[in-house]
Amino acid sequence: MSAEAGRRDGNPYARGFGASVLGTGPGTSLKAAGEIGALTVRVLREAVRPPFPWFREAVEQISFGVRRCAIPLVLSHSVYLIGFGIILFGAILANLGISDRIGGTVFLIWSREIATWITAMIFAGVVGSAVTADLGARKIREELDAMSVLGVDQIRTLVVPRVVAMSIAMPVLAFLSLLGVNLVNFVVSPGYFGFSTGVFFDSLSNIIQPTDLFLTMFLKNAIIGVFVAVVSCYKGLASEPGAEGVGRAVNQTVVITFFAIWLFDVVFNLAYFTLFPDVSVLRG
Repeated sequence: MSAEAGRRDGNPYARGFGASVLGTGPGTSLKAAGEIGALTVRVLREAVRPPFPWFREAVEQISFGVRRCAIPLVLSHSVYLIGFGIILFGAILANLGISDRIGGTVFLIWSREIATWITAMIFAGVVGSAVTADLGARKIREELDAMSVLGVDQIRTLVVPRVVAMSIAMPVLAFLSLLGVNLVNFVVSPGYFGFSTGVFFDSLSNIIQPTDLFLTMFLKNAIIGVFVAVVSCYKGLASEPGAEGVGRAVNQTVVITFFAIWLFDVVFNLAYFTLFPDVSVLRG
């Protein structure tokens, strides 16, 4: 099947398409970035247009993402919290005589920064690469060509459910990481630093702000989930033939998403503190 036939049958990412964002020149990179943007617009349009045949597949993909990321998420956050949050940073607070504020401080740090970038790194590395490999393998097996021959819209059938699922799974994982970190902090810190659990909850209640929960935990992570999903699907559909082509697509997915997550996180936090300067004031 030719590239033109693939585009005509609903696959704009047929053979010969999809040079990497890390391409050989600025023109190639800009073209690929534009194609990713166009794919994002189409996916968002298809996601809100009834009927919604992708619902069942999206639920399965959410389950897949949460299950695959659960164990590495728990291990990475636990080690980082105990090593950096409690032992190292807690020692600094203890030297300043304010170790009783570690409950609110850990919540603030994790909700605005650490919960996002640790979770996003794991999410992109595990789920994003799996999506790219899955779609790339379908291309090798010529399943995408068969779908095009049958007139099946690949974007609506394959891409939309994965984008919807990953835009939900990413905030869910971030919230779970924040909840788990505060639970471990509650169990360890009062006994380690010698203050009561009431002091811990008082510090926590003074620092929690609705904007932190909605904007930095939900909105930011949902946008990251959409981006990781779109890039992963794009690279999978546009992968070169053969196992080597799929391997390169997976590697490019990880590199692109890792760099973009860090860049977006910095820009989002800068905009957040600019639009809501009151959140910079620490209370309690």
